[in-house]
Formats: sequence, C-alpha cells, structure tokens
Amino acid sequence: LYYATGGLIDLLVQSNVGKYCEFKLVSRLLLERNGQLDNVPSSRSDIFNSNDISLIDKRLLMKVIMNCSSMAIEDLNEDENIPFIDYLKKQKLNDTLCHLIINSISMVDYNATTKEGVMKAKRYLESIGRYGNSPFLYPLYGNGEMSQCFCRLCAVFGGTYFLRFPLAGFTIDSSTNQCSGIVATTKERFRAKDAVICNHALMDSISSNRNVIHRMVLITNQSIKSSEKDEITYLRLSGPNESGIHIIEVGHGSGCTPDGFFLLYIFQEKPDENINQIIERLLKLTGDQFTQSNILGQLTFDQVETISSSAPSSILKLLLAHGPDGSINHDSAVNTARTMFYQIYSNGEEFLARAPDPEDIIIEDDGNASNTSTFNTNVEDENSTLNTDADNDTSNSNTNADQETS
Repeated sequence: LYYATGGLIDLLVQSNVGKYCEFKLVSRLLLERNGQLDNVPSSRSDIFNSNDISLIDKRLLMKVIMNCSSMAIEDLNEDENIPFIDYLKKQKLNDTLCHLIINSISMVDYNATTKEGVMKAKRYLESIGRYGNSPFLYPLYGNGEMSQCFCRLCAVFGGTYFLRFPLAGFTIDSSTNQCSGIVATTKERFRAKDAVICNHALMDSISSNRNVIHRMVLITNQSIKSSEKDEITYLRLSGPNESGIHIIEVGHGSGCTPDGFFLLYIFQEKPDENINQIIERLLKLTGDQFTQSNILGQLTFDQVETISSSAPSSILKLLLAHGPDGSINHDSAVNTARTMFYQIYSNGEEFLARAPDPEDIIIEDDGNASNTSTFNTNVEDENSTLNTDADNDTSNSNTNADQETS
C-alpha cells in the first residue's frame, strides 16, 4: 500500500514517472472488534455517521484526531516518550477507541511511544483527501508495476538490462580497495565505477539487524467481508502483547485476479504466531461468510529482513540495497535509493529529476551536423496528480499503453 502523501507517491509525481502507472483507492479499512470485522470510519463524516460510537465518544475521538493532525512533536513535552496507549487514556478515550486509533489510524504496536503514534497518525490524516476519501492507494495490476515504471524511465534514458545474469561475485582493485566491477555466473565481467547490489548477496558477510517476517499469499473465491462493490481492503490485527498482522485483500477491480477470485496478502514482522494460527484467527472473525473451503491455494514463506544500505567497511564503491521490510509501504526503499544516489553523485545532481513529456521535447536542427534535443522544464503543476480511480470503478482503466517503450 502507499500513503497518498508518502515518499514514493511524492517521488512518482516529482519525477513524472506517475504517468506510467494507475492506482485505485483502498476503499475499505477493517477493524477487529467484538469478535468480528467492522468498517473503520476514515473521515469526520464517517465518524459522526457511525452507529457504533456514542455521541460523547465521537467528540472525544475527534478531539484527539484533530490534536494529532495539528500537533507538532515538540508540543508533546513530557508525553513524548510515554507509551501511546497511556497518552490516549489520558485523553479519556475508552479501550475501544484506543484500539481503533492504535490499529487503524496510527497502525503501531501497543508498546509504541507517543511520538511514534502521533507521527504516524499525522501521516494517515494528511493522506486522507489528497486523492479521495482514503489514506491509501494500491497500484493497478499489483506492486510489480512500480519497478516496471522506473525500469521504463531508465530504458528511455539509455539504461541496459542483462536478464538471467545472476551475480557470482565482484572484482576489487587491490591498490585502492575499491569495487571495480562485478562477475556474472557466466564468468563474464562488467567494469563499473560504482556497484549497487542486493545485500542478500552478502548476507553472511555483513553485520545487519535481522528480523524474520512471516509472509503468506492466499487465493480465495470469497471476500473476507462481503460487499456489493469490488473492494480493495486493508486489515490490521494486533493486541497488547503482539506485533501487528497486516492483511491486504484485492479482487478483480485491482487487475490482479479473474472475476470472482481474490488474493490475500498476509504478513507479520517479528512473528508471535505461526502462520496457520493467523488463518484460524481470521476465520473466527469472518464467521460463516468466509471459511476454510473458500481458500483455494496457499503459499507461505519466511523472509529474513536485513537493514543495511551502506557498503561494508572493507570494500569501497560497493553499495547495498535492502529488500522488502515489514512495513506496509516502500518509503524506506525511497530513502535508501536517495541516500545511495548522493553517495555516488556528490556533485549536486538532482535525484530523479522530472522526466520530460513527449510534447515538451524540442528538436533543434542547425542544418549541419547532428541534431540536439532539449526539453522545456517550465512545466506547470498540472501533472502533480496521479491516475487514480476515486470512485473504485471496476471497469478497465487506461494504462497509457500508447506510451509503451520497448
């Protein structure tokens, strides 16, 4: 998922890469409450129209939400480092409202500090309204489209791809102790001034913080909560003594499944339960409308997460990029990419400068030798929006296929 005001969405807009992709709003946020799944009120109108919250609780909830939205972190004073749950109780919120804010707005664990809880609540609240009445976006056809978008931009500017060339090792200049290239499993060597590789290639030789992430993908023929619309759903399960379990459900409207089928992505960082216990817990919440017989296929695996973006101290000019982490968005990947870019280009080069639109490219013919190309950088902010379907229409969407670059 992507926060509407998150780092990756801002980067897509800034770089004009957003023209290569299209998004749907995450139309439904669910919450575990009283042994069942309920819809989360996302906006002020949703809160005041809810029949599950009393009028007094609505006012208390809105007061806390408004405070989180407008509060600067330094305004917390002595409350900054106390548990977020204690801060919420100081605001006279009952257990139900505390559970709602922690799981469905801040999306933190119960042992999170007030500083962390308020910061994440602010991001959630700032994201609502940018592209619709939801804080989250989901790319049509799945998250694989994101890497494709940046690969297209790279190819437009001359990037070259060698497929099926796994990394076997790298070469080091003995006089400078710098990485001077890489070696493929085919024994071919590639020279490079700088090399960026996935840190899994050096997992046994680097010192990193390592977490285990449970991951599961389910193929089903029934949604976990029935709806007349084709929904994209996010659910976070958590309790006082456990790390959060993230569940994302997509259907036909996302372009990821045939009509009548669904995909469930389930993952938990620092797992407290085995993956089958998570399924049992979900089945208890869904009751008769979603049972074991609705699960048609299941894939489970454990991912070792390594957090390291700097080169090993003994090898210069070798930068390590980490894989997916346990969060629901890719902002950490954006931050890592930006950091590595400026490690390589320290001469003031702009990170992912705006790519030109075709109509902005001007071909200058001097009548003699080769032509030179420039493009107009004085582009209005009319392109600072992404292709989103705020109405969650399930019809086919334009993916700018006419701009496809081979």
